[in-house]
Amino acid sequence: MKKFGVGVLTGVASTVAAAATAAVTFHKVAVKPIADEEAKFEETERKSARKAAQSHGSRF
Repeated sequence: MKKFGVGVLTGVASTVAAAATAAVTFHKVAVKPIADEEAKFEETERKSARKAAQSHGSRF
């Protein structure tokens, strides 16, 4: 019976570790590149708005 308990605990621990690894991997592969792309887009948008405002200026 002792070996069964140790096996169950080992199985639970390895399942939790696998789930945590899958979550971290998903974050690095899917979530982070999208966030980086959005940040780059926002930075580019701010730069272009600043350039447009400066080059065209106010008409009045």
